[in-house]
Amino acid sequence: MSLENGYLLNQRYRIVDILGQGGMGAVYRAVDENLDIVVAVKENSFLSEEYSRQFQREARILAALRHPNLPRVFDYFVIDQEGQYLVMDFIEGQDLRQWMSQEESLSEIEALQIGLEICDALIYLHSQNPVITHRDIKPGNIKITPTGEVVLVDFGLVKLLEGHEKTTTAAKAMTPGYSPPEQYGDSSTDERTDIFSLGATLYAALAGYLPEDSLARSTGKATLTPLRHYNPSVSQDTAKAIEKALRINCDERWQSAAAFKDALLKAREKIPRDKWQELSQHPMLFNEESITDGDDPTQTTRPSSKAKSGKRVDPVWLIFVITIVMVVSLFGASLIWPELFQSILVGDSQSEPTATLNVLIDTQTATRQIASPEITETPFRLSIDPDVTETITATPTATVTVADPTQPVTPSPTPLGGGVGMMAYVSERTGKPQIWLYDVRSRVTTQLTDLDDGACQPDWSPSGIQIVFTSPCISKRTSYPGSSLYVVDVDSGNVFPLPGSLEGDFDPSWSPDGGWIAHTSLINGKMQLIKTDLDTKERVRLSDGKYEDSDPAWSPDGEQLAFVRVRSVAQIWLMDADGANPVQFTMSGLIDNSNPAWFPDQSLILFSQVLGMGSPSKQILGMRVEDIGKEEEYSVVPTAQDSYIPLMDNVDVSPDGYWLAFDYWYFDVLSDIYVMTFPGGNLIQLTMHPSPDYDPVWLD
Repeated sequence: MSLENGYLLNQRYRIVDILGQGGMGAVYRAVDENLDIVVAVKENSFLSEEYSRQFQREARILAALRHPNLPRVFDYFVIDQEGQYLVMDFIEGQDLRQWMSQEESLSEIEALQIGLEICDALIYLHSQNPVITHRDIKPGNIKITPTGEVVLVDFGLVKLLEGHEKTTTAAKAMTPGYSPPEQYGDSSTDERTDIFSLGATLYAALAGYLPEDSLARSTGKATLTPLRHYNPSVSQDTAKAIEKALRINCDERWQSAAAFKDALLKAREKIPRDKWQELSQHPMLFNEESITDGDDPTQTTRPSSKAKSGKRVDPVWLIFVITIVMVVSLFGASLIWPELFQSILVGDSQSEPTATLNVLIDTQTATRQIASPEITETPFRLSIDPDVTETITATPTATVTVADPTQPVTPSPTPLGGGVGMMAYVSERTGKPQIWLYDVRSRVTTQLTDLDDGACQPDWSPSGIQIVFTSPCISKRTSYPGSSLYVVDVDSGNVFPLPGSLEGDFDPSWSPDGGWIAHTSLINGKMQLIKTDLDTKERVRLSDGKYEDSDPAWSPDGEQLAFVRVRSVAQIWLMDADGANPVQFTMSGLIDNSNPAWFPDQSLILFSQVLGMGSPSKQILGMRVEDIGKEEEYSVVPTAQDSYIPLMDNVDVSPDGYWLAFDYWYFDVLSDIYVMTFPGGNLIQLTMHPSPDYDPVWLD
């Protein structure tokens, strides 16, 4: 049973919140009331006398460790009939798993720097007497502090090896994709086990995919996909070093962390120095990181925009600006010389479709051509001053057609999308995320917003005449600190803000009766669910503060909300519309789920799921509501896509339940809006632009 917030453990450590929970115990953030500092408390729930003795023996050795890439252990104790407790430094910062979920893949120099620092930690651990092996290296156990330090955390006990002894069963832990085959059975593990896991972590960070599971590879059921297959920009030296660490036979791996480090150093030396960058300069550390408030160590605040800015220009932003200038220039040139650009993009009109289109479009529509952009009518374009609260009227701009209106879409029982066949989505084609409208009958796409701070996460009102959205919004993320919610009247162009929190509101979802908007709010740095009454502007808190809750989705009858709750991993949960009776819906083990969407008949919930632990890539799965609490989820993927693993996210169901709209990546390069019939036929590409398009939502 987990400890409650506010509980005073061992008359010294005040529990603030839970950081993670698993089969062997839990990890808590707490305040040491003697020293007035924030600490991490690891609870191991094995209660046997033998394990208690082992815990105390290992804890004494861990407490003596001192290394800059390891947290400091400074207290341990056993409470009868409750568990064993280890107290260590609380490491501020993002873990590598969070970086990967938002970055898709790291740059080669970033991955090498992280790998080198973890090698230093392993060299130190492996040099102890007795040897200490970590045995659970994975992205979630690697933290990067706001100053760019890389720290290998465990939140559990590392393992001591004396002679050729085997690790006890109680201490064993396997993470599919990151654990070598010897860790699955009764075989001995040693330093080379850590080398395998570090290699798997670097592979996933650079590829965006987990390596094939070692047990499946050892039995001949799978082979390791070369790293450069997923990321050709990675150098041969880096790929070879990592792939050697992933050998099934431990005798064929690097035999020491020092040897692995030497190979990574040689790979880094071949990268031009002008591409080297300190981890502390990474935008993630400035935009997403919470810092401890000096007056109250239990509270978290976020740096102001002034604190984040500086005289030094971040090279990431420089590349971003150059990219935008190039895209805008190419777009303007395409309007002046459309014939030239049509010949470049799609070839001669009489030729066969390119290989890319053959992969992306179902065989029934494989001969369909994509027309070049052309100007049509004048829609609304909205601008918002965040300091102005009154309504603002839109000004006209241009509309771009991105699909051929002369070609029919695959026949369906109802018009594509059902009802009026309209959707809203987010596009970054103008430089920042903005909301666009897409008429699936005429194939006309219309820019709706033009905000200096960007706009994203649209959701239609039940009446279809308004859209709620999030701003500021500079890119696609899982959290938007400092953002607010706005409502736009699509016909008149009037925009008004909703009352907001001090830290940020996002993930809006309009209730079926039109009276409420449920959303995520940051409260003391923690994501919580709120619903706002559109008549009274009253904000009602739905979450109880114990866990991170986000991404609400109303059931069609308005009586329940599906949402994401993080308890060590993110799973789909259900609660009543007033926040009562929260219950876990998906049971996906250690795999993260997100972005729930209901079917119109309320029989099914679709959601996104990562391909494996630590992977940023996602697919769409579905599960019947009647199977709540069971492991009965099923993949929803396009048919006839045997040559490619589809990457999909942000699914939304048409009002008639016939069509699915979603983000779709082609080899992790493009993000465009696609539709297909449920459960996987007639894949059709709706948007086709070099900039990302995502977050589609149907008009009911």
